[in-house]
Amino acid sequence: MSCPRIGNRGPRDEDGPMAREISVDDVVNGRPEWGTLLRRGLTKRCPRCGGGNLYVGWFRMKERCPTCGVLFEREPGFFVGAYFINFAVTEGLLFVLVMGFVFWKDQHPEAGVAVPLTIAVLIGLFAPVIFYPFSRTVWSALDIAMTPLELDEIVDAADAADPGHAGDSGDGDDPGAYPADP
Repeated sequence: MSCPRIGNRGPRDEDGPMAREISVDDVVNGRPEWGTLLRRGLTKRCPRCGGGNLYVGWFRMKERCPTCGVLFEREPGFFVGAYFINFAVTEGLLFVLVMGFVFWKDQHPEAGVAVPLTIAVLIGLFAPVIFYPFSRTVWSALDIAMTPLELDEIVDAADAADPGHAGDSGDGDDPGAYPADP
């Protein structure tokens, strides 16, 4: 038995075609658990559906999930939190390096600072670049966990969803399930 549609938008009306109908389940099921959201964020998947293929290149994130249509930048300045996460990860790595050097220097007083300083510079230069896309999807996951999608966002996501993915489960278990964009 299928759930009834929400709203007056059908599969095709004057507002344009919808990729799929919106059911009551889209609204009442709510968001996934925190662990699921964070796992999806750490694997660069959509926090809402688990769909992949969210990036065009390493630095450019698509505006919407190609599977479920959710808009990632929910308000202006949304990804400032992602920059904070990226900064915190880099600082955490540098803190571990400094503490490791302090313990090493305690046991080996003759040890120099050239090697740890070189490692610190490399971490400072490359960790933010490497972690950048992950920080954006983790931030999107944290945002959805703290501020669930509202009904109008769910409707907009369904309107924007790629019709080719409308039947996908979105569980993210099969990385090849979502074809790459040309």
